[in-house]
Parts: sequence; structure tokens; C-alpha cells
Amino acid sequence: MAATVTFPPLARARGPGYWLRLPNLWASRRSFLRADRSIAWRDRYNLELAPADDARTEPFSRLLGRPVRGGFRFLILADTGEGDRSQYGLVPLIRALAPDFLLISGDVAYPAGRLEDFRHGFFAPYRGLGLPVWAVPGNHEYYSGRHGREFFEVFCTQRHAEEWRRAGLRPVPQPGMNWELREPGAAPLVVLGVDTGMRGRLDRGWRRPADERQHAWLDARLAEADRKGLAAIVMFHAPGLLRGRHDRRTRLGTLHRLIAAHPSVRLVTCGHEHNFQRYPAAVFRRYLEQVHDVPPDAPARPEYVVCGGGGAYLNATTLGRTRYRPQTVYPSARKWRSYARMGERIVASLGLSKEVIGALVGRIDSAARADADVAQYLSMLLVEVTAARVRVTPVFLDDVGALYSDLPDGREVRVDDPTVPVSAAAVARCLQESFTL
Repeated sequence: MAATVTFPPLARARGPGYWLRLPNLWASRRSFLRADRSIAWRDRYNLELAPADDARTEPFSRLLGRPVRGGFRFLILADTGEGDRSQYGLVPLIRALAPDFLLISGDVAYPAGRLEDFRHGFFAPYRGLGLPVWAVPGNHEYYSGRHGREFFEVFCTQRHAEEWRRAGLRPVPQPGMNWELREPGAAPLVVLGVDTGMRGRLDRGWRRPADERQHAWLDARLAEADRKGLAAIVMFHAPGLLRGRHDRRTRLGTLHRLIAAHPSVRLVTCGHEHNFQRYPAAVFRRYLEQVHDVPPDAPARPEYVVCGGGGAYLNATTLGRTRYRPQTVYPSARKWRSYARMGERIVASLGLSKEVIGALVGRIDSAARADADVAQYLSMLLVEVTAARVRVTPVFLDDVGALYSDLPDGREVRVDDPTVPVSAAAVARCLQESFTL
């Protein structure tokens, strides 16, 4: 036996079969009767609401609430906002790792970035963490009826500051949908959050403008990091490289060429794909050259990590033959198959299989149909910063129950109870091999 892990009551339409419930399915439809206005929205808020591009930089000390000296640590995670057991299951590990703040690479509020989705998929699960949180929007935030305005109001203004405080989180508004954290002389790191919009299409297309303003901003900020000799992490939601292949639906060539042009870029991390994939610098570099026409003498050779295991259903990790082989995939293909079989049994028992509706709106895939809503195979990145170095550690959680292995058999524990200790040895087993930027 072992401790029995329980969860707080979930809001209606959260939990097993989440993506097969008609309201969630309709709200999150990708392209059926939905136009991508994310670049037009960014252009408008840049002019009317957001600060000038040169005012999008904030020091790390603003998030820390203290001077940088002595170092700090933070977590990067993505695809968090289902508001169900799989999201809540990561909270004890977040608390045990004691980060100074969280950064989320999009899809904070499923299914459609509405205020109710933020309440159930952000404020409620992270209640009591006492941390500031910054994020970049994912595609689901742009599915809202206001085209992402809710994300802007939650993360970039004080409009919902009281809701942050009621949730036991520290409101520190970020300076826009794209932003920079840096503190030269105190920390050797820069973190840049890029907004890839609803569909990961920042380049010009048919009847679609390019996001020239954001590209120019990123180029300027990375050039400054080059001059200062800083290491840069670039984080955004939509990955161009996933499952060992190029996603042809994305239009992110300019973004990738900018990344390759700046030697300061040491790590690129994305979300959107609900698992963990780490590609060594040599493999990512080959992808940049072959897909995005990056010249062989371009200076940057960053690590590349897809880190979307923050609480949503899992995507398959059975890769098959791939052109760009990842160094690490989590969960393993064997663990994924076990998860999928269990999820299919659970969903079938609920009578929620809506295959015809799923095909109609182009949203449901086999992974969503297998959503078991269990706190297993979750992942994130731990970043530790000192004056001398930046160390990145992948964090894998096989099963939330293992965190309570020190407790007596049969004891009942709720994952949102901060007074119950987790096993230090179990936390240590979640930490994978680190790498230095």
C-alpha cells in the first residue's frame, strides 16, 4: 500500500473526457469558422495598450522582489491550463522545488482563454503558491471571443490583481504579450518571451502580414545580449520542430533565422506538443540549415526543448523514423502506450466518445481521445542562475503518488495541501541530467 492521493473538487466539464465534451470541443476549434487575427491584435495593442518596444524589458529582481545577488531559480512549463487532476498533480513538485517564479510557454487557459478558463485552469490550480507568473500566449488563448484580450488583461495589467491576491499568487504585470527579463551585471542570463500567435505563423502569407515589429524587437534584444556576453533563453509556444520532423503548418522561418544569427541564444524552448523532447544543438542546427536556410557559418548553436508536459493530456511519443532524432523523449514510447490504453478505457466508460463531432471541427486527435486525466508523465524545466553560470535541469514526474512515499501506508493526502511534506528522495529522482548554458 501507499498514501492515497486525492484532488480538490473539479469544476464542471473538467476531468476525464475533457476534450470530448461538446462545449470544450466547440470553444477550442482550430479553424472551423475561426479567423486568425492574432497579428492584427498585437499590432493594435502595441499602439493602444502596450508599452513601446524599448520598455518591454524588466529586471529579474522585479519578479524576485529582492536583489539578484545570491542567485535564483525558476521553472519553465507549458500547456498547463486544463484545471484537472493532471494539472493539479504537478503542484506538489512545483512547491517542493521552491522556485522564485514560474514562466509558462502558452496554453495557460483551456479551452479558449476566457476569464472562466483562467479561473479554473490558472488561478485555482496554483492557489497558494505565492509566486509571480509570467507567460506567453498559446493558440488557445487566442481562441477567445476577444482574440486574446483576456490574456493581456490577466497578465499585463492590474485589472485582475485582486483575483491574483485571492488565489495566493503575487501579481507582477508583464510588459506585454512579448517581453524580456534581464539584469546585466547581476545575472548572466536573458529570457525572451515571443508571442507566436494563434497558429505559429509570423511570416507573411496569403492575406496575412508578417509580424515585422516583433521580429525587429527580438533582433534588437538579442543583439544587445550578444554585446553584453549574456546567455539567452528564447521561449515561445508553437514549435517548428516536433516529433523529429518539421511542422509544415507553422510559418516561423524569420524567427528561426533570427535565433541562429545571435550567439547569445543557448536554449530555445516551446510548448504546444504535450510531452518532453530534447534535441541536442547539432541536431537542431541541422534542422535550421535544412529547413530554414540558415547559413553554415551562423553563430548560434542552441539546445532545443519541447516542454509541453505541464498538465494537459499527453501526445504520443512513438516517433518511428525521423529526420531529426531527439536525444530524450518523455514519457517513453512504452509508457505512452500504457497511458493511452488506460485513457481509452476511462473515456469509453464515460460514454463521451464524439468521433463525428471531433472530425467536424478538426480538433480531437487520438491523444485527446485517450486523455486519462491522471497525474502521470508530467515535465518541466528547472533553471538555476548564479553570478557565474546558468544550469538547466529537466524534471520528470512519473506519478504524483511517488512524491508521498515517506508517508504511512493508507494515509490520505490532498495534492493542494501545502502542509504535507513530499519525499525529498522522490523529488531528487524527478531531476534528470543537467546541462549548462
